[in-house]
Amino acid sequence: MDLARMIGIMVVFGVPAIIGGGLFFHLFHSWFVVAIWEALVVFGAITISYKAVGKSAPSEH
Repeated sequence: MDLARMIGIMVVFGVPAIIGGGLFFHLFHSWFVVAIWEALVVFGAITISYKAVGKSAPSEH
């Protein structure tokens, strides 16, 4: 279950990565700015997914 949740979080972060990359390239016409944006998105996705996977589900009685 933890692996599925991590993959799901990564997929959800794919949308802002793709749309944001196109938006930043349109605004700045620079691949460097796009690379910075993608690095920030990847860092955020990894951070959030590891925090989500690290928390255990509540135990059932």
